[in-house]
Amino acid sequence: MFDVSFLEIVIIAIVGLLVLGPERLPGAVRTGTLYVGRIKRSIKRLRDEIEIEIGAKEIRASLVDDSALKIEKDLADLKKNYYRVTDYASDSSSLVKESALEESRDDGDSDLLQHARKDGVPEL
Repeated sequence: MFDVSFLEIVIIAIVGLLVLGPERLPGAVRTGTLYVGRIKRSIKRLRDEIEIEIGAKEIRASLVDDSALKIEKDLADLKKNYYRVTDYASDSSSLVKESALEESRDDGDSDLLQHARKDGVPEL
């Protein structure tokens, strides 16, 4: 809640020493820390009561569940699109290979067709 650096604590101690004096400073520090502790506990209690009243834990749990479901759905959509793109790419490459073979047939290069490798690319 309060982030106080060492330098700030030293400055507060020096100012407190000058204002209150060495006799009253220890009692003032004890009283101050007592009140700060009480305030922190009261704020925590109030926050806990508010969370219970509005059902914050249930809301957080449902948000986490909804987020997980949305992430899983998005992941499934991404996989589906990935497979669609890879299928399209492999179909396109097959069409390119077929058209290259058809062009070589038109050129009368029956040798190329006979020596075509397994993947459809003619050997030279």
